[in-house]
Amino acid sequence: MFLASFAGVRPVTGIDILDPAFDLVGCQREERVAEEILTDETASLDELRTAGRSLAAARADISMLVTIINEAVRDRLEARHHRDPNTPLAPSIPAYRPTSVVVRTESVGDVAARMAELWELLDAREPDELDPPEAVLLSELCDGYDALAAEIEAGRRIPAGV
Repeated sequence: MFLASFAGVRPVTGIDILDPAFDLVGCQREERVAEEILTDETASLDELRTAGRSLAAARADISMLVTIINEAVRDRLEARHHRDPNTPLAPSIPAYRPTSVVVRTESVGDVAARMAELWELLDAREPDELDPPEAVLLSELCDGYDALAAEIEAGRRIPAGV
């Protein structure tokens, strides 16, 4: 669903997570372009200043979108906990956290940001390039996310940042 969202397909469900994930791609693009300008030895002082401001804004927006995704995940976990009190709530509320549940070291928002970054890098590549390394990394990250989502859904893992 993340990849479809990155491609601009409007989600039917999960808009609280997938809409900010879609926006992450644009922010990742702004960050990459700003970094390219900042490393361009021929860039003018005005271009460098503009790129610096764009880079700072893109990074702030990425951080905000990661937080929005993490809050949506937390809200979903809380709603699920209210439906089934035996479901773990969040690591910040230890009374609800069974000792058998592992806390993930990376948040869902962080994973979405990494996926968006790889998607944007692939989108910026020449279409005739075969097997770019970003495609392999994105595929592996998608597989890892699917496993993480299944563990969260089963109540065996709690993502960080919620």
